[in-house]
Amino acid sequence: MEATRQVQAGTNGERVDLLERDSEFARLVSAAEGGKPLDRLWASALKLRRGPWKPATEPRGTHLGFLVLDGLLGRRVVVPDRGRSLELLGRGDLFSPWNEDSPSFSQIAWTVIEPSWIAALDQAFVAQVRQFPELLEALTDRALRRSRRIAVSAAIANTVGVEERLLLLLWQLTELWGRKARGGAVLPFRLSHQTLADLVGARRPTVTLALRGLTDRELLERGPAGEWILSGDPP
Repeated sequence: MEATRQVQAGTNGERVDLLERDSEFARLVSAAEGGKPLDRLWASALKLRRGPWKPATEPRGTHLGFLVLDGLLGRRVVVPDRGRSLELLGRGDLFSPWNEDSPSFSQIAWTVIEPSWIAALDQAFVAQVRQFPELLEALTDRALRRSRRIAVSAAIANTVGVEERLLLLLWQLTELWGRKARGGAVLPFRLSHQTLADLVGARRPTVTLALRGLTDRELLERGPAGEWILSGDPP
C-alpha cells in the first residue's frame, strides 16, 4: 500500500523543471541550434520513501522510464536458494522497471535505500523534446553508461579479497555520487553491511570483518551521520 501511495502522490501532484534539476539537459538545450526555444522542461516527479518499492503497472502510450533526480535506489536480482546481486541507481540514472528480460528462474525486487526523487519521462515529456534529438541522445548515452558501470561492478566482484572488493566498490560509488574531502572523499549514503554484502557478492559477517580491516588500515571510517569516509586516493 505504501508503494502504491508513493506512485500515485507523485503522478497526481509534483512537477519539476528538468532544466533546473539536470545541468546536462540545460546545457544541451542552450546549445541547440536557434538558441534556447525551451524555457522549461516539465516532468511529473515521484517522491519515494525508504523501503520496498513496487512500480505501478506499465502505463499506456510512450514512456521512456524514470530519471533519478536525487537519492538512491536498489534493483535486486534473486535466484532462489542460489544467490542474489544488487545494482544501485543514483542521480542521473535512467531506468525502466517494466522492461525486464531476466531469466524465468530469477526474481526482481526494487528498494529505496535513500529517500529519492524520480522523474517520469512519459508521453507529455516526450512531446516536449521531439525537436531536441540531443536530449534523446543524452538519455541513450545514460543508459549505455549504466551498462558500462555494471561491467565494472562485475570486474570488482571478481577481485580477490573482500576488503579489496569493498574498497574498489566504495571508491566507484564515491566517484559517481560522492564528493571530495580533505585527505580523501565522502560517500554520503548510509549503506548497511547487508547492502554492501549484496554488492560485492559476500556474506554479511564477512563484510563486517572486512570493514573492520579497512578501518584498522585507516582507509575507511564511518561518519557521524552514517556516511562512508574514504582516505587517500583511489586504489
